[in-house]
Amino acid sequence: MTQPALVLSGITKTYPGVRALSDVTVAVARGKVHAILGENGAGKSTLVGIAAGSVVPDSGTIGLAGEEFTRIQPRVARERGLAIVYQVPALAPSLSVVDAVLLLLPESKRPARRGAAAWLTAHFERLGLEIDPNATVGALTLREAHLIEIAAALASHPDVLVLDEPTEALGPEETRWLFARIQELLARDVAIVYITHRIPEVVEIAEELTVLRDGKVVGRGKVSDFDEDKIVELIVGRSLETTFPEKASVAAGAEPVLEVLELSGAGFSNLSFSVLPGQIIGFAGVEGNGQREALRAIGGRGATSGRVLVGGRESSVRSYRAATRAGVAFLPGDRLGEAMFGKMSVRENAVSPSLDNVMPTGFVDRPREYRKTREAIAGLSVKTPTLETPVASLSGGNQQKVLLARARLSEPKVLLVEDPTQGVDAGARVEIYAFLRGLAESGVAVVVLSTDAVELEGLCDRVLVFSRGEVMGNLSGDEVNERSITGTAVRSTATGSVTAVSAVPRRRRSGGMLRGELQAGVLVALTIVLATATTFVSSAFLTPLNLSQLLAAAAVIILVGLAQLLVVMTGGIDLSVGSVVALSAVVLSFFGQGGPAYFALGVLLALTAGLVVGLVNGLLVTRLSIPPVIATLVTSIAVVGTAQVLRPMPGGSASADIMTAIGTTIGGVPLVLAVALGIAVLTWFVVQRTRLGRGLRAAGSDPVKANRMGVDVSRMRLFATIAAGVLAAVAGLVLYSRTGIGDANTAQALTLTSVTAIVIAGASIFGGSGSALAVAAAGLLLQVITNSLSYLGLSLSWQYWLQGAFVLFAAVLPLIARRRRPAAEH
Repeated sequence: MTQPALVLSGITKTYPGVRALSDVTVAVARGKVHAILGENGAGKSTLVGIAAGSVVPDSGTIGLAGEEFTRIQPRVARERGLAIVYQVPALAPSLSVVDAVLLLLPESKRPARRGAAAWLTAHFERLGLEIDPNATVGALTLREAHLIEIAAALASHPDVLVLDEPTEALGPEETRWLFARIQELLARDVAIVYITHRIPEVVEIAEELTVLRDGKVVGRGKVSDFDEDKIVELIVGRSLETTFPEKASVAAGAEPVLEVLELSGAGFSNLSFSVLPGQIIGFAGVEGNGQREALRAIGGRGATSGRVLVGGRESSVRSYRAATRAGVAFLPGDRLGEAMFGKMSVRENAVSPSLDNVMPTGFVDRPREYRKTREAIAGLSVKTPTLETPVASLSGGNQQKVLLARARLSEPKVLLVEDPTQGVDAGARVEIYAFLRGLAESGVAVVVLSTDAVELEGLCDRVLVFSRGEVMGNLSGDEVNERSITGTAVRSTATGSVTAVSAVPRRRRSGGMLRGELQAGVLVALTIVLATATTFVSSAFLTPLNLSQLLAAAAVIILVGLAQLLVVMTGGIDLSVGSVVALSAVVLSFFGQGGPAYFALGVLLALTAGLVVGLVNGLLVTRLSIPPVIATLVTSIAVVGTAQVLRPMPGGSASADIMTAIGTTIGGVPLVLAVALGIAVLTWFVVQRTRLGRGLRAAGSDPVKANRMGVDVSRMRLFATIAAGVLAAVAGLVLYSRTGIGDANTAQALTLTSVTAIVIAGASIFGGSGSALAVAAAGLLLQVITNSLSYLGLSLSWQYWLQGAFVLFAAVLPLIARRRRPAAEH
């Protein structure tokens, strides 16, 4: 018999207090689709995470490409032919699409970066996708991100493809497109692991299945040997009627709870409908035809004209706050991204929109909060250890139940729900359907948007089918069935390959590299304007001596800015930068009176000192998990103390020969500035044009996704802190070339200056982005500001005012850009 493509044997994985998997064995044959089924928390994602290398098992083996592993790294799994598409796409938000795809590809299948954009464009075209390779991942919709990750997996020509809930964010057309790709892979003898909650999909495309419950295998075999009811019974551990709650009859003469009259907005127009007491209305259509924008507009997120009446009274829905005051509650499909506070508790999430109710006096009333939370989740069977458990640690179904409980607590008149059961298991779905039907029967107008036609059929009394922004079908009664819903949507829109899946509907979005270059250009222009204005006031500003001193001082700021940039890019911060500069200068001061060889030894020791400090910072952060701000604060204090022990008082004057050598100028430009700019260009190249640079940006953008992409996050952070320490030591050399002495108390302000430089340069303080060229331009601008003050007759306090103004400008500019971005781009 042919050897299985993937064998997971005896896999056990335990988390604190939870056994996620217990002695699980799964063998996936070549040329077949093997479905892994189970409720949320059953262990499915943990199992495939172990196969892909993002999760380390406690015991068991992974058999892949004829080799056996007790654990495997993501990049090794990819090189051995395994590709995975995660339920939440593993794409670092700050990367461009092309850089993200390159990280996902195995080394042997990765094209050269120079032609990667053209290669990816051609690959997308072959698949029928219209996505700009230079778009930023963070600007994509969840649907677009899924399609990109699927495309990246296909580009790797895998032997094993793992699909974790691949259709949850896709519409019917994209799902058919995906199934066509799966058939092509099966024809090439590729093994496919398919995880889904959608049992009809399993019946349609899978040949074999394995069912997990509570981390154990409770069933396996050929799909043809099971009917849907039997599969559901295996999943939930009991016989379960998969039917929906009975639909309510509407009383004659009932007045509408919600009326929408000729509502228009970005992506839709002329929407009119009403919801009677007891009714649930559904929004359907091929994804991207305006139904999502329409639902959000009713919730206060984008209407431009028309009327909305709630309980017979006209209500403003021009803003989220106005809609909420009118009694409209909106629950987005992206629960953690848009609706919930992941690190906050179940209690805090449940009461968050009802603070006037749970805190009537304005002060925390914890017993009242607990009582209200229990009332809200009553009947929803929320599985949580305590009400203080962070909501992000719950399964998708339980998160959705908490969100529904929150809506119930706010006592809405209208409830708008986007994808109510996305990522929710079979058992939880039935409970959510019953909850929504009960809410409707209590008099709340319920409007549901779903990409699942079966769900709309079973749950809704009427379904509006959208096409090209307008309602093309208004189905009711017996017309509300899967065939009619899907048929209306398909007949009203283009069919065939997936088209117009564009990450840039209105205009091309530049990647991070181009934005950094533009930012650098703006800063250089500001520098020139300021220098010109200063020259008009005092021509002495342009004297060779002043310019030489200015440029040498700018070199120091550029180097410390680059040091800070590398650390911040990986999601940290380095408070020891200034201290390392001072220590480097102090070390050099002991070698300034000797010859060139002796001074070269001092340079080597200074660089070594910076490297050691960076290594210590990195180990504290990566090995001991100490927050970067605390780790680097501790090392900063220790480094300053060391420098003060070495030089209690300023001293160690450099010889004239040494000062002349390290103060060399070329065409009036200090050599140290040329070195700093050369390092800036090299850093820019590494960050933007190498795998290392993509890894650094991915690690800071989203560590979990970066790990799934095959990035060693700890290694990236360690590299960044070491490089920062060395760059700070080089800055100490430049500082020593200007002062000629060692002073342990100097350079401390450079830590704050380094942060100022990267903020002005447009780098995100949360990690993942930044341009070395912009940092170099920012360093030059900051020094020109300082130098110009005396020539302009201004006091030193203006230095801080001007720096603060530039920091504020740099922080506000992206917010302005986002506000001006057309709604259609979101």
